[in-house]
Amino acid sequence: MAEDKFKKGVMRIIGEKGKFKDWGGEKNDLCTTRLKFKGKRQAVVFAFKGKGMKKKLTPNLMGKNGDQIQRLFQSPAEIFILQYWSQVDDAIYEQMQMAAKVRSYSDGKKIFFGVIDGQDSARLIYAYRAKFK
Repeated sequence: MAEDKFKKGVMRIIGEKGKFKDWGGEKNDLCTTRLKFKGKRQAVVFAFKGKGMKKKLTPNLMGKNGDQIQRLFQSPAEIFILQYWSQVDDAIYEQMQMAAKVRSYSDGKKIFFGVIDGQDSARLIYAYRAKFK
């Protein structure tokens, strides 16, 4: 499934109707406050890695300079999600965890992060088939 189609499916799930244009230097692919987490709306940002890549996602595949995680965590949010179509290397989780700790410390807030890997992407599509059409 194309990255844009998956992003639009996620937007339908959370009820986001805005327009989000892709370009090379963006901090995130989707930024919204429509996600409900623990009963409250929260600011969340997503980074969607296109379907063109099938190998394990490593930090060097995260943007031209390998800095996509750092840019993601510069976004105005409390929840940071990375979606990829295959397996995700431990180094990605480690970078996200470190960025979340730094952000939590600097903002004085709880910061959450998560990864939607290939298996989770397939589960989302299956569970919300109508949203991904």
